Amino acid sequence: MKKTLALLLAAAMMLALCACGKTEAPAPAEEAPAAEATEAAPEATEATETLGTGVELTVYTNSGSSGRDAWLTERAAKEGFKVVVLEDGAGAIQQRLIGEAANPIADVVYGLNAIIWNDLISRDILVAYDAPSWASEVSEGLNNADGYYYAIVKQAIVLAYDAAKLSPEEAPKDWPDLWENEAFHGIYRVEEKLTGGTTRNVLAGILCRYLDPNGELGVSEEGWAAIEKFFQYGVVAESETNLYQEMVDETKPTIMGQMWSSGVVQYDNEFGTTSGWAIPEVGVPYAVEGIGLVNGVQNDEAKYAEALRFIEWFGSAEIQGEWAEQFGTMPANEKAAEKADAVQAEICSIPAQDIDWAVVAANIDDWCEKITLEYMQ
Repeated sequence: MKKTLALLLAAAMMLALCACGKTEAPAPAEEAPAAEATEAAPEATEATETLGTGVELTVYTNSGSSGRDAWLTERAAKEGFKVVVLEDGAGAIQQRLIGEAANPIADVVYGLNAIIWNDLISRDILVAYDAPSWASEVSEGLNNADGYYYAIVKQAIVLAYDAAKLSPEEAPKDWPDLWENEAFHGIYRVEEKLTGGTTRNVLAGILCRYLDPNGELGVSEEGWAAIEKFFQYGVVAESETNLYQEMVDETKPTIMGQMWSSGVVQYDNEFGTTSGWAIPEVGVPYAVEGIGLVNGVQNDEAKYAEALRFIEWFGSAEIQGEWAEQFGTMPANEKAAEKADAVQAEICSIPAQDIDWAVVAANIDDWCEKITLEYMQ
């Protein structure tokens, strides 16, 4: 009897041990998610290092029109950045930054052009910073050598026209054709304000053909006569409209005017037009858009770190490729260049005009003041 009881007790103990083993068996499966989390951890760490933390940044730009500002705000938010974009003409952004120099509001500025970047540097409004990782992917010679700004977009500034109303043979070949050929009088647009970067590049491209150290403001009498005729025979348009709105408006005579290369692509898509553009023998002005830090942001450690993260993200080949696809820009980042529209790439193959940008930077404000007072009244 005792042996029987002993055997029954031993069997019960073995069953208990087996039952315990079955309870613990699922443990490895339960640990599997933890293993997956461990594998994903490096990505989460990387995202924390390179993407936004939600610190608010104020961004100034002249390249925020036509939905660019909204796109940037929404796209950046997906990556954890909180940006407030203020958009205006390049000259207006320049003057705002100068006026706020003692108490800066902006943290980051992008867009502009060589004239304005160099002026801001000379006024100590920008602060140099270490090159982002993508700077080495930018076409040689476009980044500022001292680290004040790095290039993100290059824009050819062209004389565009409605190819449905003018054949290439009939269209102007260069800017002087507009005032020298009566056939173009009254059908080309001139701008109401001279603060925009595109407008100033056009004026620089014209006036630099007539530089004379003995002339008024460094320009010959012939040059000022050319500018006078340029405005005299053009249609001064309201700044609230753009060239393509006027070209498709049958009540307006305008069929040509200034445009940046990505604008040609964008507005053709938006308005259903087909553009042509003049290809001058002397080439066309190029505006190289960059991105820089406003002097003062470095005094706020959190903002400074966030601004650097934002620049690292925005100038990357991935985001500049998306920007190019969305707005028809020509990236300065060579790894993103394949994303550029074919038309944009064709326009940006036009040779660059030889322009003395140092002379332009020193005189453009006085040139625009003279034009406004004497030729636009």
